Amino acid sequence: MAFLAAALLVLLALAFARVQNPAPRAPGAGAAAVPADMRRVLVEAGRAVYQAQGCARCHSIAGSGNPRYPLDGVGARREAADIRRWIMGAGEAEGRLPAGVRRAKQAYRKLPRRDLDALIAFLETLRN
Repeated sequence: MAFLAAALLVLLALAFARVQNPAPRAPGAGAAAVPADMRRVLVEAGRAVYQAQGCARCHSIAGSGNPRYPLDGVGARREAADIRRWIMGAGEAEGRLPAGVRRAKQAYRKLPRRDLDALIAFLETLRN
């Protein structure tokens, strides 16, 4: 019985470690089904959404914008679905962001899906 309890404890620890420390994603892993030309267009559209929405008021990329919340490397750290939730202040972000930031991010839930998808595609390219 003690052996089973120990084995279960080890399995739970491994599962927890895997969830808390995901493996780095391969470049472009979230967009494998999108042809390269279309992907480039989507990424450029996402860059335009980033600029039009004034994301640099709160975030920076490569030192440009507000340095408080840099987005450098976000594409290597987060899956597309995670990026979507952080943009909208949902999921994990809901519990970690200050109330004022969560309220501000709620506005992004009203973005057209194509704009949100493009923004995510752009953010996925930020790997360094």
